[in-house]
Amino acid sequence: MADDQVIARVNEVIERSGLTKKKFASVIGLDGPKLTKSLAGKRRFTSLELALVAEQGATTVDWLLNGDSTRELVLAHRAAEYAIEASDLVGRETIEMIVEKLEGLHFLGRPLEFPPLPAKPTTGGYVKQAQKLAQEYVQLLASPVGGLSNAELIGHIEGQFGVDVVVTGLPQDCDGLSFSDGGVRVIVLATSSAPFRQRFTLAHELAHLAFGDSQDEVIEEQLESDKTPVESRANSFAASFLAPRTEIVALVGARSPVEAFDDLVLHFQMSPSAMSWRLLNERLISQEDQRKLGAQTARAMAMRAGEAAEHTNRARLASVPRPAQRLIDAYLDAYRDGVTTLRPAANLLGQPAEELEEYFVDSASADDSALHFA
Repeated sequence: MADDQVIARVNEVIERSGLTKKKFASVIGLDGPKLTKSLAGKRRFTSLELALVAEQGATTVDWLLNGDSTRELVLAHRAAEYAIEASDLVGRETIEMIVEKLEGLHFLGRPLEFPPLPAKPTTGGYVKQAQKLAQEYVQLLASPVGGLSNAELIGHIEGQFGVDVVVTGLPQDCDGLSFSDGGVRVIVLATSSAPFRQRFTLAHELAHLAFGDSQDEVIEEQLESDKTPVESRANSFAASFLAPRTEIVALVGARSPVEAFDDLVLHFQMSPSAMSWRLLNERLISQEDQRKLGAQTARAMAMRAGEAAEHTNRARLASVPRPAQRLIDAYLDAYRDGVTTLRPAANLLGQPAEELEEYFVDSASADDSALHFA
């Protein structure tokens, strides 16, 4: 029955094209007799053939296999309340594309790794739970978090936790959102001129995935307002994850945390406010110190430290969109092995498939530096 339905949908694509079956086979580069046999149920379509049919019909392999299906996406946000609806639209489009491409890799027999995440604590207050779970995540990274660029940290999170991270334009006052469902874990970050804020949002959304928040309900996180316990837990996780106590102590050395504060902010790339609260929660500074230190700006600290140019470059990089890189790599590998077309990778890159095909096929004139995967 399932094969009959696939055949029916392939026939539908051919009929919509207005081409004869023979011409359609020629257009997609398929041997005519093979198409005839497949449509008669005498042979199965290969994964590459279905990809070619889907590409010609401006549809997806998932539709050819499963028909018209909808997915209910439940998103966890870090946004002002009025931006929730708009961010849903942007986030839904991004996440649905990633879901589709992940399912496509399953169909090709090349699923991406989806490692199990540490079990979330069930005892203690939300701060203790967040700190404990953050410590487990840091240990799994097997790399010091402080000093990593945002791009490097994203790469570690993708590789170690099976999370696809996208940086794209989101509505004003929406910093990011996340989604998880079965074999899908996605974080969408807003392009930003505030790299430390973007970094904190990355860790904040990782917390939502870690605690399963984005599977339970939409979290309307209002910036600059009172935080819910779930919000506070995510913030506590983010601070503990980005600035582990052991790394803080090592950097402070013989100095006091107050004396080392500028170095702490710039090394861990956290806002002075977030870093001061982190130190207070670890009982390394007083409440009075927290108020004074937290009132400063990262830009002023970078200027004092002679790192203004570096901070400016961080801001520039944070404003550049970034596609789901591990998915792109997987589809380019599949294309290299002849099991799919370049259209899935092109969709993820947001560029015409013809441009990508020209780059890879026209090797005589191709320049390796011409194609930039942001």
